[in-house]
Amino acid sequence: MHRLVFRAVEEFLCDTYGDAVWAQVLAGCEAESANQQASPEALSVSRDRSERLIPMAASRLDKPVAELLEDMGAWLARREPIRRLMRFSGRDFEDFVISLEELPGRARFVMPDLRMPRIDVVHEPGRTLRLVLAPSAMGWTSLFAGLVRVMADDYGALSVIEVEGSCVIVSISDDAFAAPREFRLGQALPREGDLPA
Repeated sequence: MHRLVFRAVEEFLCDTYGDAVWAQVLAGCEAESANQQASPEALSVSRDRSERLIPMAASRLDKPVAELLEDMGAWLARREPIRRLMRFSGRDFEDFVISLEELPGRARFVMPDLRMPRIDVVHEPGRTLRLVLAPSAMGWTSLFAGLVRVMADDYGALSVIEVEGSCVIVSISDDAFAAPREFRLGQALPREGDLPA
């Protein structure tokens, strides 16, 4: 799993902040690893480094870790393959949020090494949904908050998304506040005249 995390963080930081920031973060993690004494019980350097990438990047960028993780969640949701996968999850934004309970199982099917925490969706009065994660999954909570914010815009929904401890609270005001982004199950086939000779 650490390779997957490492690659995702690398792409996020390079796309968002540039290659120079990524190089600084990587150098900072390597310097920290060099200063730690090795022991038989120690994690492998690559896994240890993967787990320290976001805190190191947050420090270099002078941002709270939670804010950087929200930014990464938003970045993930804007990547077309992930966006399309998310849009398959519901006909409207509320359906999408409810279906997030199934996301860890779907993710394991595609990426068996990804240890995504369980998500329980609790319905509250009005059109409020609470995504409940384990208290140990705090980083995931911020990541999901960013992802859900972008998906609300994608569906054209007006909603307030807040993080409260290990929960993401989604209050939906209007499912059709704005036009949703275009989404089709498949690409249109080229017309006969468009085919190459």
